[in-house]
Amino acid sequence: MNKKILLAFFVVLGFFISGCGVNRQKAQIENLAKCKFDVESVDSIRLAGTSLQRLIRNNQIDLGAAPSLALAYLRKDIPLDAVIRLKIDNPTLKKASINKFQYIILYGGQQLVEGIVNQSLQIEPGESTVANVRIATNIYDLLKNSDLQDFLMSSDENKKGIFTLKVKPSINIAGQSVFYPGYITIDKAVSRKILL
Repeated sequence: MNKKILLAFFVVLGFFISGCGVNRQKAQIENLAKCKFDVESVDSIRLAGTSLQRLIRNNQIDLGAAPSLALAYLRKDIPLDAVIRLKIDNPTLKKASINKFQYIILYGGQQLVEGIVNQSLQIEPGESTVANVRIATNIYDLLKNSDLQDFLMSSDENKKGIFTLKVKPSINIAGQSVFYPGYITIDKAVSRKILL
């Protein structure tokens, strides 16, 4: 067989195999949009370096427990660090997968934080997995949002707030991350007790 024909055959075969892989990844990422997302828990919440559990006594914020919070407020820099454990259920008959994803978290339409999770996820049909979303942001300006203040300062631990999570997954093509066009949007009512 002619070497040029053989080379052309392998090039076409390589593109075909590569195309199948991209199509398979595209199908898996589209299937991710059919998955169910839920906030399993919010862990390791720290406000100005102090755990939230230590700051809240009898459903009230105890500023005496954290002088760093008062100082942070005066500096207009109140760092919030937390880990959101995002449970993803795949109720479909096909595998869903992503290599990493961008996220935006909003409360009352106001953006709280955005970032990227570099965690490869493979969710088999009928199964679930948990992605750890680590957040770190300055919430000083966000505390001017009266709805968010009411939610955080409420004495009712069953009070719920509507959070919006926007997720933009990516697939890996030739070593490059290509993000899905648009966001998958999840609105979630979160009770205050999940934070405590």
